[in-house]
Amino acid sequence: DLTENGRKMLHNFLFDICGLQGGFTLEKREQQCIDYIRRTVGRDKIVLMLVSGGVDSAVCAALLHKALLQGDDSSRVQAIHIDNGFLRKDESEQVVTSLQQLGLNLRVVKASLTFYDASTNVHGRQTLSLCRTVNPEEKRRIIGDTFVKVADRTANDLNLTWDNLLLGQGTLRPDLIESASHMASSRADAIKT
Repeated sequence: DLTENGRKMLHNFLFDICGLQGGFTLEKREQQCIDYIRRTVGRDKIVLMLVSGGVDSAVCAALLHKALLQGDDSSRVQAIHIDNGFLRKDESEQVVTSLQQLGLNLRVVKASLTFYDASTNVHGRQTLSLCRTVNPEEKRRIIGDTFVKVADRTANDLNLTWDNLLLGQGTLRPDLIESASHMASSRADAIKT
């Protein structure tokens, strides 16, 4: 908008020089995602979707629900929101309300005290409890390890077994790059843990 004829220049570059077709719509992209989910999950797998409260995991949960809903049976998506006590005021309730409006059955696990008192092993030594830890890298490890333990315990409580279960994640490529995931690059260095 700031460059005179900027839109025309971009249009010429994209469509005349690069030869793009310009058929993108949100509806087509949504359908591509739904088709991909159905192919990947198959007919008999269950997806354990860990919903953080952020946009990425909420969108992922909604797409999984649309893709795998069979009639009134929404049991193929087991969505769990772990309230770790670090969310904004009323954020957990907002997550539940918006996803339930889509018909998704979302379980909330209240675990703020579990996180508050949690510790983990870092480089062969036990950390202090999270509430007493100052080092940000140790805090991330404690939170991450505790999150996995709570999710595992919840999956067990729901009688879910890993032989028929897939893990759903709302992770974007920048998240993978920041954490030096090998899914992003085989030669990546961690920007953030």
